[in-house]
Amino acid sequence: MLSPNQFRSLTTALTGLIVLVVLSVVLLFTSAFLYPNDVAEANTGNRSKASLQRASINKSVALNEQQLHGKTLFQNNCAQCHATTGEIVVGPGLAGVTKRAPSEAWLLKWIRNSQAVVASGDSYGVQLYNKFNQIAMSSFTNLTDADIKAILSYVDAASTTESPIVIE
Repeated sequence: MLSPNQFRSLTTALTGLIVLVVLSVVLLFTSAFLYPNDVAEANTGNRSKASLQRASINKSVALNEQQLHGKTLFQNNCAQCHATTGEIVVGPGLAGVTKRAPSEAWLLKWIRNSQAVVASGDSYGVQLYNKFNQIAMSSFTNLTDADIKAILSYVDAASTTESPIVIE
């Protein structure tokens, strides 16, 4: 049987251990939200390769005015979930997206409101939605056709590898 002092010491030690575990978990989740690309790269073991690809994109691609506008829009609206490479972040990597999508008109509709495309029964849209765990893409009704075309032009210019998504 434990004396009251031993019980108190044991309780204090266990409480301290629990606090450390909880803080570790909080820090882990916080870093995943603050640095999602680093976590995704670390999980796939391609951190240095992906970092080098991003560095080479920034150095080697000379962008025109439309593509610079698209880069800004991409960084503000798309980069949280997509990469310009074939890397899957939350959604698919966008390398080669203009070649694998049914048409440019389809891409304009999809980017503006993917859920409307899925709800319409569009087979490619439904397959894409299901392939990525039915995670709804944000709607971008505020983007004009010119804005979306600028983003697509930037993605095409910035893509260093083509990694098409195969929808089964």
